[in-house]
Amino acid sequence: MSGAGATIVLTFAAMALFFSKTDVAPRHVGIRLFSVSPVVTGTIRVVALLVFVFTVGAGFVGVQDPYRNLITTMVWVTWWVGFAFVCALVGDLWAAVNPLLFPNFRRRLKYPAWLGAWPAVVLFFGFAWAELVWHDKDVPAYLASAVLGYAVLTWVAMTFFGTDAWLKNGEAFSIAFGVLGRFAPLYAQGGTLRVRAPGAGLLAEERVPGSIAVFVLLMLSSVTCDGFFETPLMRSLETAALSSPPLASALFTASEWGFDESQLIASATLAAFPVIFVAAFWLTAWAMVRVSKKPLPVTDAACAFVLTLVPIAVAYHLAHYFSLLVTAGQFMIPLVSDPFGFGWNVFGTAGYKIDLGAVSPYVFWYGAVILIVTGHVIAVVLAHVAALRLFGSARAAAASQVPMVALMVAYTMVSLWILAQPVVG
Repeated sequence: MSGAGATIVLTFAAMALFFSKTDVAPRHVGIRLFSVSPVVTGTIRVVALLVFVFTVGAGFVGVQDPYRNLITTMVWVTWWVGFAFVCALVGDLWAAVNPLLFPNFRRRLKYPAWLGAWPAVVLFFGFAWAELVWHDKDVPAYLASAVLGYAVLTWVAMTFFGTDAWLKNGEAFSIAFGVLGRFAPLYAQGGTLRVRAPGAGLLAEERVPGSIAVFVLLMLSSVTCDGFFETPLMRSLETAALSSPPLASALFTASEWGFDESQLIASATLAAFPVIFVAAFWLTAWAMVRVSKKPLPVTDAACAFVLTLVPIAVAYHLAHYFSLLVTAGQFMIPLVSDPFGFGWNVFGTAGYKIDLGAVSPYVFWYGAVILIVTGHVIAVVLAHVAALRLFGSARAAAASQVPMVALMVAYTMVSLWILAQPVVG
């Protein structure tokens, strides 16, 4: 942890000493690779829609065993974890295969500008709650109902506001995968596939709205909270809450109304994490403005730097979910032959034995250290470039980055501590 924190500080020192305004790489649109035919993209989306229908159908009609039904592994492992890996390391695959884009709705009402991306923030928090707190998330029929409900909500919203407006402001996963895709080397522009330096898409020309800034911080906080749930500190908090007479009484009253006590504690913790992250980042932005002595609103400074945190989100997502993808992802091998749990063996893989020890604790830990430190180093570099653009001088940029580096060092060490708990425990 100390070495990781020192690495971040040394990276900041190197950027402050050796990179000035003239060293910033010029803005460009990347190198053109080839054009993609609309027929190809249309075919891909048709296949994706069929897979979506088949997966939801499996949840409703298949056996209600999460290990023998396709939908559980498909949603929580293949889609959420696997798609995030591909979007961050290759390109925004979700934009190409999103099955919810059928049909393409035209706008009936103008989307309210004041609403911004707050619907996506609310929906993504609901998704995080389902992933981390909901006890029935692995029950195939319940999960299928939730997926179908989200699809219907998306289609209804697109009916009123149009496909483009809702994808930009309300479709939580288009925004989430799009944010991760900004880090990737491949991206599509006007039907043409292009390649750029990894992370270059995070140095956006346009101003990021405040709602998108909160969305990025929510992405970071939800993954961190997932790791925090596995620590002894979380169990201590649960014990303290149940031992406190006022809280215990309130939890007992809520349980009489059908609310589970452990779910209520976990829900409160999950809600507290984005509040803490937003407060810490806005406080850092305030400090950046003060030390740079530039008359700039704090919100504008925060929105100018929030995308530089995305490499941290990518690194933490990879570090936290890599072992899950390697182990639980193996369930897809038998499920391909028997997606409904009916005892089929279509492709001869139904008898595959899952190796839950495929990732050793040593590989997990040292891989996590490398990923976390690398992500923060990239974030420091991007933040310095963004500071040079915003503040206009090397001195002001370097001064402004002291609070940001302090925040990143603290977050690096906290992240590694959280990731270490399942290993050392």
